[in-house]
Amino acid sequence: MRNLKKWGILIGLIGILAVSGCRSEMTGETTDSVAVFTIGEETVYLNEVWIYAKAVQQEYEKNYGTGIWSVELQNENGEVQTVETITKEDIIEEILQVKVLVSKADSFGIALSQEEMEQIQRQAEAFIGGLTDADMAETGVNLELAIQVYEENAIASKVYERIMEEGNVEVSDEQCRQTKIYDLYFPTYLEQGDGTFVALSEEERTTQRQAAEEAYGRITSSEDSLNIETAAYEYGCINSDFYTMSQQELMEQYGQELTAQLYALKDGEYLGVVESEYGYHIFQMIALTDAEATQDKKEEMEAELRKKYFAEVYEDYLKELDSSWKFSKNVDEEAWNLIQFAPETVEE
Repeated sequence: MRNLKKWGILIGLIGILAVSGCRSEMTGETTDSVAVFTIGEETVYLNEVWIYAKAVQQEYEKNYGTGIWSVELQNENGEVQTVETITKEDIIEEILQVKVLVSKADSFGIALSQEEMEQIQRQAEAFIGGLTDADMAETGVNLELAIQVYEENAIASKVYERIMEEGNVEVSDEQCRQTKIYDLYFPTYLEQGDGTFVALSEEERTTQRQAAEEAYGRITSSEDSLNIETAAYEYGCINSDFYTMSQQELMEQYGQELTAQLYALKDGEYLGVVESEYGYHIFQMIALTDAEATQDKKEEMEAELRKKYFAEVYEDYLKELDSSWKFSKNVDEEAWNLIQFAPETVEE
């Protein structure tokens, strides 16, 4: 599920597994002999895929319920698929990502410490301890495989961190600055019921401007206690509100000249009465730099840049390991179909 999938490593989920639901329908073969896909010279078998599938299954069902698997969504290509199908594709991509990152461990000089290996041993033992004999017999999962999966994920996480360190992805405070204003708005257009707008007459425009000037005088008067929010109610300015935007968004909304005037204000100061293509405005600068909103935007922008940077690096690494890798070519569809989440897909 593209909007549910996390771009990253799954090891954090594996430690909380409880066995339930995920089934692999075998007909004679064991899961450790069924090849699901290849990457370079390595073959990934069904028992390894099962571990990842269990991790994803529990996480999704905890957040969305057991009925999530039959829900239909559009995939990235606009095709309608069930969540189960999309998720299974994502699982292959996640395992592929781990394998590719692990292949770069030596070039980064990355290895696990004795303490980390001991922790992995404990995690793997706890995971195996949560499986019944029937689970282990059906899935072919054993302690050695669980240790391998934990170990590879730990290494892949370290490689990912090193890639991000080298990328040094940062966004300056100015780039992500979010400015909070209050716009007391006196429109010079009337909205019709069908979504169209009709310009006010010249006389009506004059009345609106006079109302705006009166409101501005009262708001800025030391003898009147009217504040800008109360003025919106008193003058019937129903489309007035607080807005938090970047400088670019302000320019797109109000134009370059008005934005420059707004940026010349100090916190708490007013700009009014000014005209835009929409009508008359009185602005109050609430915060030239809204600290919380700016930090949130910074994190959002940096996350997006990190994702983009990693995707570019990862694509190059994948080509190094297997230059012709394609889902349709490298994944065995019959083996892939053996992993099932939705109860209704399991044959009795």
